[in-house]
This record gives sequence, C-alpha cells and structure tokens, in this order.
Amino acid sequence: MKKLYTLLSAAILLSFNTQAKTYTLGSGKWNDANTWNGDYAGNTVKAGDVVIITGQVTVTNPVLVEGVLKVEKGASMVGMKDLVVTKNGTFVNNGNTVMKRIINEGTIENNLIMEAMLDIENRGSMDNSSNVVAGNNMQNYGGNAKGNGGAYFINNNITTSPSAKFGSDVKVFYGNAIENSNTAEVSALGLEATISENSVVLNVTNPSKIAVSLFSIEKSHDGKSFTLVDMISKVNNDSDVAMNYTDTKINSNLTYYRVKAINTAGEETVLPIATVKVPFGEMWSMAK
Repeated sequence: MKKLYTLLSAAILLSFNTQAKTYTLGSGKWNDANTWNGDYAGNTVKAGDVVIITGQVTVTNPVLVEGVLKVEKGASMVGMKDLVVTKNGTFVNNGNTVMKRIINEGTIENNLIMEAMLDIENRGSMDNSSNVVAGNNMQNYGGNAKGNGGAYFINNNITTSPSAKFGSDVKVFYGNAIENSNTAEVSALGLEATISENSVVLNVTNPSKIAVSLFSIEKSHDGKSFTLVDMISKVNNDSDVAMNYTDTKINSNLTYYRVKAINTAGEETVLPIATVKVPFGEMWSMAK
C-alpha cells in the first residue's frame, strides 16, 4: 500500500510539472491573444505557471495570481482593474505597475514603482525596496510590509491589526504629511535640465544643504498633466547637487520636468518646473 501511495504521489507530481507553463507577454492588451503570442492563459496565473511581462501591457480584466507574475525592468502593467495575489502566489515588479486595487495574501517583491489608484490590502509578505503608492488607503491586516530602504506613500489612512508589521528599514508617509507643501524652502532648491548626447540630465541644486529624504520625478508634454517617472531615495545632502537623474526616453517634443522634494516629516517641496526641447536634428543623429 505504501509503495502504491508513493507511485501515485510521483505520478501526480509529474503531471503537475508537465502542465506548468511559462508565458511571455509583449506590448498590448492583457486579453488579446496576440500579446501572448497566441497562447492566452486567461485572467488567472495558475499555480505552477510563470507569466513574464516584457512590454507595455494594458490590463482589461482583474488579474488573479496563483503562480508567479513578473514585470520586467522597463516594462509596465497598467489598468483600472484589481490585482489579487493569493496565498501561494508571487508578484515580482521590476518595472511600473499601476492597478485599481492591489490585494496581497501571498508574496510581493517590488523593486521600482507599484501603485494602487485606490486601496492596498496586505495580508501576506510585501518586500518593497523602492516605492509603493496607495491613492486612497492601506490595510495591513496581519501582513508584513518590509523592504530594503523602500518607501510607502499612502494618500489617506493606514489601518493595521495587532499582528501586522512594518519593517524598520522602510519609510511610511501617509495622510496630510504627504499633502503638506513647504513653500518656504522652494527658493533654496533648484532644478536644472540639460541635453546630453542621447538623454536629458536633471540635477537638483541644494546650496543650503536642506535635508531631503526622497525626490519624485514627474514628466509632461503639455505642462498640465504630469506622470510619475521615478522616485529617488539616493540623496546627497552634503553636496551642492543633491540628486542627478538621466532620462533616456526622449523625443523632439517640448518636455516639462517637475521634481518634488520630500523630507523625513513627509513635507513636500515642489521645485520650479524645468523645460527642454531636443532639436530635431539631434534626435535624428541619436536614432542612427
């Protein structure tokens, strides 16, 4: 009987392994089979399966992760739908992820920008080494929100249970602390944008050595609607130049850059906007 049980277990395991698949998505809509190279897995990443996003994916249905879902560096997953990670599921974000809600009961590893337009619910493990943003609230119910120098930005409220944890090596900003704008220090910080060989280089000058914890970088082509590009936690408060950033995703349009400086109290300083326009001839030489 024991031998029969062992053989049956091995057969089940072998069957499971042969059915597990790895999918790679390029750019397009999640529910378009062409995005999946014709091998569409549906809205559920099944246990044992791995889905890797390498392009710019628009999510048109809620996504349930029972296996592994990865967003590679330079890729994105965006949509007004929910992302749900089950107890045995894993979500790894190395690019940009923006969803309606993010609900985690399993494991999330965030290495760049992960944003929920509304709420984030965490009942599992969330390892954030960069920036997590909740447009509304965050509920940390028995979960562990940790990270390696990462930051959690919660627009309204954080609700926790007695067993919930936040890592000692992360920063948490929430409520009015994010919305406060310290306009008195605007003149002490400056933003410079220069055109390099194949990029735009941003430098934040800080001659008064004002203590800054984080910089957020936003970009616009009309000067009105700005999109978050990156959050920089590597700040040199002892130098006249507190931060530098290189943008290689450029074109010949007039581009507006807006940088916000955030201190340890969560107070936000908006620097004067910088504009650049790469000459068409130079763009042509870059493309060669």
